[in-house]
Amino acid sequence: MTKRIRAKHKIDRRLGENIWGRPKSPLNKRESRPGQHGERRMGKTSDYGQQLKAKQKLKGYYGNITEKQFKAIYHEASRLKGDTSERLIGLLERRLASQPIGEWSCGSVFTNPPGDHAARLIETAGLKGFSVGDAAVSTKHANFIINRGHARAADIEAVIHHVQETVARVHGVRLQTEVRILGETA
Repeated sequence: MTKRIRAKHKIDRRLGENIWGRPKSPLNKRESRPGQHGERRMGKTSDYGQQLKAKQKLKGYYGNITEKQFKAIYHEASRLKGDTSERLIGLLERRLASQPIGEWSCGSVFTNPPGDHAARLIETAGLKGFSVGDAAVSTKHANFIINRGHARAADIEAVIHHVQETVARVHGVRLQTEVRILGETA
């Protein structure tokens, strides 16, 4: 399942295929590629070109994945036993299901304390969904703070401080931020 909301037609046009199977795809109405006047003979795509196109399809379908993230996921898939391509797609699907991809977020906010996970501590403290203004703790993964629209820096900082104080009070663990706050404090 994809989390991409915008630019699906643009990606379809760039790759020359209807990736999502949408009935309104511009590629369904033409025999030739968009921007071409009539059928144009295309040369055979090289092996590298086919691999690059397949990688671009995966990166487009599974959200905005950077090259570094994609490389790390690929190395993890190749390390696991079994078919690398099936493992890669499985890891991408798991990432899509467990992280708020497609939403504005500041990424993973807190570092994991030794022997535990920050997301588990935040979730057991009952802070999933907690919000200040338009900044909120993600309901999908508690270690992400998302922007629901027009969150200000002060809203995000207030959520961070509230989470730190609540987790310290409930679990006795002071969470350290992984993100760096630049500029003046709100």
